[in-house]
Amino acid sequence: MELSALNPNPLGAPASSGCSTASLLSTLRSYHHIQVDKHFHRQEKTPAIPASLEPSMPIQQSICVGIELEFMVALQIPNSDAVTGETRWTCPTTPEAFLGLVMGDYKDIEPSCIHKVCELIASSGVSVSCSFTPPSPSSPAQIPGTTILPLTDNSGDIRAWNNESVSGPVSKTDFWFIVPERHITRDCVSKSGMTPSNKYDWYGTELNSPILTRPEEFSQGLPTLRKCLAAVQGDMVVGLNSGCGLHLHVNEAGSMQLETALRLASLVWLLEDSLLYPLCHPFRSTSPYSARISVESRIAMERSEPTVYGEGAALVEALGEVMRQLHWRKKVDRGLLGAMKRLWSENSLISLGIALRKFDEGSLHTTTRCALVVSKYDTIEFRYPESTFDVDFIAGWADLVRQLYAVAMRPQVEFHQIFCRVYELVTRDQMPGWSAMLGAIGFNGDVSRWQRHINEYGDTLRNLDKQGILPNIGQ
Repeated sequence: MELSALNPNPLGAPASSGCSTASLLSTLRSYHHIQVDKHFHRQEKTPAIPASLEPSMPIQQSICVGIELEFMVALQIPNSDAVTGETRWTCPTTPEAFLGLVMGDYKDIEPSCIHKVCELIASSGVSVSCSFTPPSPSSPAQIPGTTILPLTDNSGDIRAWNNESVSGPVSKTDFWFIVPERHITRDCVSKSGMTPSNKYDWYGTELNSPILTRPEEFSQGLPTLRKCLAAVQGDMVVGLNSGCGLHLHVNEAGSMQLETALRLASLVWLLEDSLLYPLCHPFRSTSPYSARISVESRIAMERSEPTVYGEGAALVEALGEVMRQLHWRKKVDRGLLGAMKRLWSENSLISLGIALRKFDEGSLHTTTRCALVVSKYDTIEFRYPESTFDVDFIAGWADLVRQLYAVAMRPQVEFHQIFCRVYELVTRDQMPGWSAMLGAIGFNGDVSRWQRHINEYGDTLRNLDKQGILPNIGQ
């Protein structure tokens, strides 16, 4: 997700939290009525909390989102009969292509799958593209209705649908963009129980959105994504498994300040178990693709306590004072102060990104990583939720990551108040439910988008590897 970078300045603001602990705790005491789920931590009881803890705050229109959605395309098993009752497209294969699939050589399969996904999305009127592959028997040089365009970074060419008016260099983020996701394909071949149906072989793909900035995309619940997924699901046999993730990139106007990234990571550290994982399938909290930064990142695993300055010192001071006031609570762990010191000692987006990686990841860029990532595009990437074609659920997550980013952009005093308020809530013996935590960050949206999806975790989505083929929505 290429959102252009802005070089951040080192943090050096005076250490003044501006967060009166006495007034903060007085405010916190007024929220004793927060709803607590005593039975099932994913199910919210009655409508919503009586009132938002934090008055709802507007999300700046400059906060943009990019979406990556992984899914699988069905491949015909060589020399097998057509599946009865299924009229949607599946990728034709040969015994030679099947051998390549098993051996990790996808050249006879990849172009057909990628081009067909693009073709279906283009049929809905959306501009879509993929990387241009050299002509071959499975990848013809000429495809009707497409144009070949150079990339602005001179990294190659792309094949674009519905973009006849542009001839000069373009960016991938100008389009909806389809890429292969080979780790999903490998898992389907090498691991048992990972395929939606044994009537087909499967190929992993990923749909990348352009940078979403238009207000109507968010106010109308991601209508273009809805159109793309409906076109694919209605005319192609597709599926999902536990290896398919939904990743959301967020920053402001294509850039990100170090201060904002540090604040966001600090807030997410507190919210992982109280908000983010409860809004995902239970498997995601144990998935190697979405590990906790609060448990498995380098920052979490180390024990040093460096001296911090500026806002980092102010935040640690405010947090420490709240901890002293709440010292009798069993969940108050002063080790968090050390983690915040290590976090706020990072002086660049690059070093912060490395510090948030899994402790054993090293310098390699792998798919096995923590669920909060500072990407090479200077975005914060949220990798918590599972992949889904439920656009209401995805739209809820898009609103949530924008809200979290908006909180991280608030004035220092206000951010510290929200941070300390969240800390007070998550250290209660009976932690409030996730809708209350949404209120704590000033989120004022439709929680039913999540609740409908979460309800399926006890039913059709109990096992992400047993979802089956996604139904034909055109029937």
